[in-house]
Amino acid sequence: MSQTTDFNKGLPVIKLVLSDIDNTLVPLGERFASHRSINAIHDVIAAGVSFGPATGRDYFELLRFFHMDEACFMTGIISNGKRVRVDGEYVYQRLIPHEALVRIDEVVHLMPGVFLVCYPADSNMLNPAYGVGVTSEELAVYEARTSFNGSTVDEVPNVDVIAATLACSGSPERARSVIQAVEEAVPEVELVSPFANWIDILPRGTSKATSLDVLLEHLGIGIDEVVVFGDGGNDVAILDKVHYSVAVANAVDVAKEAANFQVGAAADEGVAEALEEIARATRAGEMPAFLSKEDQ
Repeated sequence: MSQTTDFNKGLPVIKLVLSDIDNTLVPLGERFASHRSINAIHDVIAAGVSFGPATGRDYFELLRFFHMDEACFMTGIISNGKRVRVDGEYVYQRLIPHEALVRIDEVVHLMPGVFLVCYPADSNMLNPAYGVGVTSEELAVYEARTSFNGSTVDEVPNVDVIAATLACSGSPERARSVIQAVEEAVPEVELVSPFANWIDILPRGTSKATSLDVLLEHLGIGIDEVVVFGDGGNDVAILDKVHYSVAVANAVDVAKEAANFQVGAAADEGVAEALEEIARATRAGEMPAFLSKEDQ
């Protein structure tokens, strides 16, 4: 992969920064990005570098994470690549077909501790989601962990769904067996786990990595001018796609292996520190220090 390293023209090498949210920019379970992170994002933007999320979260969830500061995500990849946003407008969207969700629910219905959660495309600040065929008590465990407001339903709701997840109790081995069973039965979807006991459902061929192409085309930015931060299984493809791929210290092993660079953990505000360095280096016409030496 070629790399943009010519500073002689005074142009910043890095023109776009994308960051996963959960367990990357924001420690898992925290409801808001820190003030340091938000200030660092604005510093990067002020230095002339675009910033945006590359996340499984959707619009209203991001509003909450960023304390209603929409400037932090006017551009980016959201809902695991099912939506791409440029200057506040969606330039790409792909819903999850209702019939696929019905068949997924049929597959997992008899699996103890596994159930489907659906997020409607037409949402609001309450971040509503539907837990299918599950008790309120079972759903509450995941509501608290991933910050949504759930309602229990007996069957897949007949509404447009932008995101869906399988809650899956048990070991990573069990999660892999659930993924295999669903993908075999419903081949038009693919599943990826961003963190333990949580499996995201995507239309096959849609990911953060595929939507990066859409975003770069609209922005007129080359792939060697992008930095991507991530931590989880759903970040592997996009981390593998770009040269300036950065894993936080708490990332899962497959994400660390896919990334070329590493920064501090989410709990230590590693991404915020890296953003501050990107802003400083951009103004100075330098390469950010953490990108000067590859981990691999």
